[in-house]
Amino acid sequence: MADLAPLGLAPVEEIGSGMEGTVIRLEGDLVAKVWHAAAPDDLAVRQAFYADVADALPLRTTRILDVVRVGDRWASIEPLLHGIPLAGPPTDLAADAVADVLAALGAATPTPAMTTLGALPGEPPLDVSGGFEDGLADLVERRANDVLATAVPGLPAASVAAAVRALPPAPAALVHGDLIPANVLLDDTGRPSAVIDFGFLTTVGDPAFDAAVTASIFDMYGDAARSTEARLDARLGVDPRRAAVHRAAYAVVTATCFSPTGDDGHFRWCVAMLGRDDVRAALS
Repeated sequence: MADLAPLGLAPVEEIGSGMEGTVIRLEGDLVAKVWHAAAPDDLAVRQAFYADVADALPLRTTRILDVVRVGDRWASIEPLLHGIPLAGPPTDLAADAVADVLAALGAATPTPAMTTLGALPGEPPLDVSGGFEDGLADLVERRANDVLATAVPGLPAASVAAAVRALPPAPAALVHGDLIPANVLLDDTGRPSAVIDFGFLTTVGDPAFDAAVTASIFDMYGDAARSTEARLDARLGVDPRRAAVHRAAYAVVTATCFSPTGDDGHFRWCVAMLGRDDVRAALS
C-alpha cells in the first residue's frame, strides 16, 4: 500500500485479494485494484467493457476512472461500491435478489465491448461471432484435458461440446458468468444495489447459462447445495435439460482453473457435477 501514497492516493485498508489482483480501499470513496499481470492495453479494454455495462444496467457497477503505475504493476482506480454482500441461505429475499440481478443482465442490450474480456485466466475472449453455443462448445473442447478425463471416465468432452452445440440458440444478453452471492451487493432494504467482479466467463450469450450456473454455485460446497439449486431453479424458471447441459459445460471449462492437477475442491465439485444422473441424461 505504501507505493500508492507517492501517487497522491491515500490507502485505507486492503479489502480483498484474488486471482487477478489486490483491492485496496482509498480515501474519497475510491478503490485501487492492483493487478497481478494486466497491462495498460488490457485495462483499456476493461475500461470500455465497464463503461458499456454501467450504461446498460440499472444496478451500480464499477468503472475505471484512471490507470496508474504502482511499482512494477498497474492499478485501476475505481469508485467504491457500497452495499452488503449477499450471503447465507437462499431465503425468499435472497432468491428474489438473484432473480432481479439475472433479469437486469438478461435485459441488457449487448455491445461489442461486452465480448472482449478473456473467458478465463489465460484464455482469449469467448468467440461468439457464430453464436454463444458454438463459442462455449469450442471452449469446452479446448479446456478438456487428461486430468479431467481420468477423473470422469466414460464421459468424453466431445459429448459435452456436442450437447452444447445442439442447444437451440437463445436471444443474446449480458452473461456475468460468476454470480456467486458475494458478487451481489444489497442495500439496507435487502434489494440488490450493485453487481461486481465481472470477468470470469463474462460475455454476451444465453441468459439460461447464467441462471443455471448461478443456481449451482450459490451454495456450491454447502450440505444443502442440491436443494438450494432446485429452489433457485424453480424461482428462476430454469429449463432442466438446458441447465444440465450448461452445468456440464461449466464443469469442463472451469475444472482445472484453480489447480492444473485437479487437487482442489473446485475440481472435485466439477467431477461430481459431471457424474450426476440428470447431467448424464442430458448429454446422452
